[in-house]
Amino acid sequence: MNTFSDYFQRVTKCQPFPFQIRFATDLPLAELLNVPTASGKTATVVVGWLWRRRDQQMKSQTPRRLIYCLPMRTLVEQTYNDAKTWLANAGLADEVGLHMLMGGAVSDRWDADPEKDCILIGTQDQLVSRALNRGYSMSRYRWPIHFALLNNDCLWVFDETQLMGASLKTSAQLQGFREKFGSFGAVRSLWVSATLDDENLATVDFRTPQGRIELADDDLANKILQQRVSARKSLAQATTVFNGSEKDYLKPIAQEIASAHQSGTTTIVICNRVARAQEVYRSLQKLKLDDNLLLVHGRFRSADRNVINQNVGKGEKTFKGIIVATQAIEAGLDITSRVMFTELAPWSSMVQRFGRCNRYGGIEDAQVYWIDFDLEKKGIASPYQVEDLKNAREQLQQMRDVGPASLKGLEIKLTEAETLIPRRSDLMQLFDTSVDLAGHDIDVSPFIRDSDETDVAVVWRQWEGEKPPENFGELQRDEICRVGLYSKLGKDFFDQVRKDRLAWVRDRLTGEWMRPTALYAGMTLLVNCEAGGYDSNLGFTGNTADKAEAVELPVIEPDLNDGDRLTQVGRFISLKQHGNDVATEVAKICQALSLDLPTELLVRAGSWHDYGKAHPVFQQVLIQNAMEPYKSGGPWAKSDHYGRMTERPGFRHELVSALVALGQGEPFDLVYLVAAHHGKVRMMIQPREHEKEPPDDRLYALGVWDKDEIPAVDVILGDEVQTIPAQLIDLGCMQLGTLAGKRSWAEQSLDLLEKYGPFKLAFLESVIRIGDWRASQKYSQQDLLGGTDA
Repeated sequence: MNTFSDYFQRVTKCQPFPFQIRFATDLPLAELLNVPTASGKTATVVVGWLWRRRDQQMKSQTPRRLIYCLPMRTLVEQTYNDAKTWLANAGLADEVGLHMLMGGAVSDRWDADPEKDCILIGTQDQLVSRALNRGYSMSRYRWPIHFALLNNDCLWVFDETQLMGASLKTSAQLQGFREKFGSFGAVRSLWVSATLDDENLATVDFRTPQGRIELADDDLANKILQQRVSARKSLAQATTVFNGSEKDYLKPIAQEIASAHQSGTTTIVICNRVARAQEVYRSLQKLKLDDNLLLVHGRFRSADRNVINQNVGKGEKTFKGIIVATQAIEAGLDITSRVMFTELAPWSSMVQRFGRCNRYGGIEDAQVYWIDFDLEKKGIASPYQVEDLKNAREQLQQMRDVGPASLKGLEIKLTEAETLIPRRSDLMQLFDTSVDLAGHDIDVSPFIRDSDETDVAVVWRQWEGEKPPENFGELQRDEICRVGLYSKLGKDFFDQVRKDRLAWVRDRLTGEWMRPTALYAGMTLLVNCEAGGYDSNLGFTGNTADKAEAVELPVIEPDLNDGDRLTQVGRFISLKQHGNDVATEVAKICQALSLDLPTELLVRAGSWHDYGKAHPVFQQVLIQNAMEPYKSGGPWAKSDHYGRMTERPGFRHELVSALVALGQGEPFDLVYLVAAHHGKVRMMIQPREHEKEPPDDRLYALGVWDKDEIPAVDVILGDEVQTIPAQLIDLGCMQLGTLAGKRSWAEQSLDLLEKYGPFKLAFLESVIRIGDWRASQKYSQQDLLGGTDA
């Protein structure tokens, strides 16, 4: 590398603007990036981060994980594709991990390489839920790993903040928590927007953002930026007014759009609701124009949306014709138009929409028309607030141009929505991933989306018979379509498919398909194609006559919460050998991370982690159907075949490991990490429903019975082989309070949480778990990364 300018040009094929150089080279990292649309914000962040991670002076102050958080799925796909291109141009495709999270199964396990530079791009639903330890669309037992990796050694980037809703305050509060409780490695947040009001980031635990990057005089002297900033966009009110009646609106607005459109150029029409955009699109089709039509909104399946995005094009290669869209087009998409029609929306949204007209300058007759609403009609403003639309209308009536120069300095304060903000007590409760006595979890959706933003992920697949086949793989993001749970179309559709018994959900515990007893935001629903409701050109319609076709995808095995099948690795591995293998892998991870980790504690926990497999119940499963010398050998940690825990379903060997370590006087720090290495025994020790009880009144939990006898076992601790003597399991710590001078498990766990803080403690758990994955993978032809039950 020579200079950042040389690097940026090689990676993006463009010269950097001065503000992009400042972002990449200034110390410390800025927390606010406030520049106009079409200025290259995404390239600023991604390429700037790549440069900083490769500069020896700035590397230690730049987090190794770049978490790019976006409010909409369409933005995720485009950002991912851009980042993929830049990594290839930089020659870093193999060195820097690139992963996408936006619902559905993820086949590549991004969480397996905590020491590797990584770019993770996803929706706020997927990313913020994971940062709150309640990750959507994943096994609850892997929640702590994602929680750890998204709160330690990472740079969070929140783009298009005007669309984030409740997540905006949550993002600031989480950064405040990280600074308050501490984390391993640098952890920073960056908010990116052309319309962000700093006051929207104020929370009880987050200080005022520091370090702002804006356009300076040297930026404005740049010819390219100067042309974009000075681009003119004439503003006029459309003749048609929306009075709440689709019948009175559709034909006149379609004719007005057709009259303003010039063949061979691009016209963008933005509606506030999907159903209205679909009807405007149909009305334009009826006019049989001699030009192309395209519909863009957020209610398409990802696979269909990818095709649409390719048709939309990019930059100067934007689709020529009329694009009818929703808010899905107002942010992120790099497209431009000569003419724009936009329905009345809050001022920040209007500014974003204006950025899609004459985006690069150079169009002399660029024209924006805004469509007024009769705001006296009830419900007409949805999904926005009436007061916000009135404020925007008042400003629009005073303007004749909406180019960047005309908009500079104009600020209209939006009605601040009432949202919940996680507090310290919430974070501490969320750290505990055990369910309550009624089997319920804390609902984090109010921290992520505004209460009226409630989507269900719907997948259409074809099958014969009543119930989906058990071998159906995981539901994947390319086949998911988001549907509003409480929208009229959504509600009618869901009522119909449930009535017709065509909707199913997967039980994350057993893997079985079950009919949903209730629908809630964030769930994923499998629907038979016979139910209809989807058209590849229109997206979700709710119309049963529109028969969806299944998306053809390779099968990915479901990521279940639980299961008693023990995974084989192709050969028998002794407990002593496997413990030493894990300790070695943990030491390697600690060395590669170069963080202030308690390495000695972690390595010793790695040696101890599977001691509980010496329990006769577990050994019997490993040697069933085995030949000599394995049948009489052992104790074993791994076997050459699959086995099932039938004698004591749900038996957790890691609880045995932890209880023995506790009895041997090991510090509770180690005991907890040993217990937590599958994510199933953490803050509490609880019996599970329907587990096998002992024949007497002994305590029991997770298949482990008080006074179970464990034989003597040799383990390698440090450089020495030590014999852990035979002993009886003591489950007394699962009881509340202090008994015979012994403190309860729950009490000691809470003390540990206070000692390390939630983010650091989860990270320590993750190091042990990932070391275990890697040690197991050494002997397996399978992909064990992502965890095994054994």
